[in-house]
Amino acid sequence: MAKPIIDEDCCKGCGRCAAACPKGCLALTDHFNRAGLKPVVYKGEGCTGCATCFYNCPEPYAIKVER
Repeated sequence: MAKPIIDEDCCKGCGRCAAACPKGCLALTDHFNRAGLKPVVYKGEGCTGCATCFYNCPEPYAIKVER
């Protein structure tokens, strides 16, 4: 089962990955990371492993997709 792994402290909260996800599996949170930004989280289901989120993320190492 595929799923995105997001390092919340590396995430800048731009939302590009969430907007690009064809299944709508990602969303911005209501809590803040150590940088004071609202990171993206995986909703818990629906990921197909397409890695569109990874390719749209401008922050290296913030997101990876496990298949």
